[in-house]
Amino acid sequence: MASKSVLVIGAGPAGLSATKELANMGVNVILVETESFLGGTPKRLKYSLLFPELRPASEVIDPLVKTVQENGNVKIYTESIVDAAKNTSDGFEVSVKDKKGNVKVEKVNAIIAASGFEHFDSRRKYEYGYGIIPNIYQISDIEGMLHDNKLVTTKGTPPKRVAILLCVGSRDATVGNTYCSRVCCAVSIKQAMEIKQRIPDAVVHIYYMDIRTYGLMEDKLYWKSQLDYRIGYIRGRISEFMRGPNDTVIIKGEDTMNLNRALAVPYDMVVLANGMELGLGSKQVAKILGLEFEEHGFVKPLDPDRLPVQSTKKGIFLAGAITGPKTISDSITEGYAAAMKAYEYVTHGIWEESDFAKKTAEAKVVHH
Repeated sequence: MASKSVLVIGAGPAGLSATKELANMGVNVILVETESFLGGTPKRLKYSLLFPELRPASEVIDPLVKTVQENGNVKIYTESIVDAAKNTSDGFEVSVKDKKGNVKVEKVNAIIAASGFEHFDSRRKYEYGYGIIPNIYQISDIEGMLHDNKLVTTKGTPPKRVAILLCVGSRDATVGNTYCSRVCCAVSIKQAMEIKQRIPDAVVHIYYMDIRTYGLMEDKLYWKSQLDYRIGYIRGRISEFMRGPNDTVIIKGEDTMNLNRALAVPYDMVVLANGMELGLGSKQVAKILGLEFEEHGFVKPLDPDRLPVQSTKKGIFLAGAITGPKTISDSITEGYAAAMKAYEYVTHGIWEESDFAKKTAEAKVVHH
């Protein structure tokens, strides 16, 4: 068993989970991370509390990091990328390049791609004024402010009126992202509750098309935020943001619940709930590994319904948001599942083909 090895690309929740499980089963793991630290996006953006339990992110991420760092079966490369990969008789030969350009070659029996996502850049929605109008932020900015307990406006004072706009960069054909990013509603409501915890007399409004607090989060977030925190929900279409007096932000649009009544409402702070998309890092990983993309730009699994952690290329597994928007808990679960399938593959040579994948391949042949 000691001779078997697996490359894990990405040290976020999914990659850490996969690494931990494989190493605990005696597999040697090569873990490659582009940042100088482990923990992925939650660590980089300093996530504050996790929904729906409002539990500190550090309680979930830090133990994973510690376990991986202390396991003797794990070899860690930070500030590095997988620069090349080629098939061998019993797996892959990969080149790992650090930021100084130094390259090391590693031979592995399987690969788990868990390089994650990036947040949508709200500057692409120029009408919302992000990066131009003061006091307009993204949820990815607000996380760090909440984590550091420094939620203030550009004047250095706590905001007394806050608006959160959902579905920025998601469900939007104009930017090419027609899918729902799955977590934005929950994260936004969680942030609204955190704001009220810190500034009890603040007025917080959430502007939405639809609210998607699926499953058990309906009670823990949607109703709790209204009944316990008095957060207001406004169903509307927002057309633009304008700079108001004293660095306020004026929201202009329509209240679609009240006969499309025109809106022009001032706020001290506006938060854009920017969604998830496949980042340049994951696109580079997919290109190096020869993986396929699905219609929304994420990496395509072998069978999305039955084998979501297997890629379309034998010996390569997938975990986390590389295949689509995921919660942290889902990413950790997928990391575990990918580790189990990779273990099965490197120890017993089991690579399960699905009927879905076979039919898809046959359809391509007929089409061409």
